[in-house]
Amino acid sequence: MPQIVAWILVSLVVGFLGGWLLEFYLDIKYLEVRARERGFALTEEVGSPTDKAVPASDEDPEAASDTDEQRTALLREMQERHKAELNTMRRMLRIQKARYEDLEKQFEKFIATHPDDLTAIRGIGREYQWKLRDAGITTYERLANTPPRRLLEILEADSWRKLEPEAWIEQARVLAQQGN
Repeated sequence: MPQIVAWILVSLVVGFLGGWLLEFYLDIKYLEVRARERGFALTEEVGSPTDKAVPASDEDPEAASDTDEQRTALLREMQERHKAELNTMRRMLRIQKARYEDLEKQFEKFIATHPDDLTAIRGIGREYQWKLRDAGITTYERLANTPPRRLLEILEADSWRKLEPEAWIEQARVLAQQGN
C-alpha cells in the first residue's frame, strides 16, 4: 500500500511540473506572437539581432552608417506609432469617462424620480400602492410623514378591512432610514 501512495505522489509531482513547464512555454510563445504583432522581434536565431544586419565597421563604414540611419528611422517610426496609439487610448478614455459621467447623472435622476416599492411594507398591496402613489405618496419617507387618518382617507377602504396605518408608518420610517 505505501508503494502505491508513493507512486501516486510521484505521478502528481511529475504531472504538476510537466503542466507548469508546458504553461510556461505557452506563455513565452504567446508573448512572442504579441510582440511580433506590435512590430518587435523578441527572439532571433543564435546570436544577437545585430550580428546578421550590421557589417563590421572596418569593412564598410558607409554601410554601417546606413544601418544606423535605418535603425534611427525605424525607432522614430515606432515611437510615432506608439504616440498615436497612446493618443487614441487617451481619447477613448475621455469618451468612456464622459459616458460614465452621463450614466451617473441619469442614475441620480432615476433615483430622485423613481418611487419606492411600497408593497415592501406589510399590509400594502399593489392596489393600495397605486392609490397612495396617485395621492402623491411615492416614497417611504413621505409615507412615514403622513398621518394615519390621511392614509385611511386616501385608501377609502371598506370598514370591514383591518388596516394598520400606524404599523405602515413605522415600517416606512425604518425603510427610509435604511435607504439613506
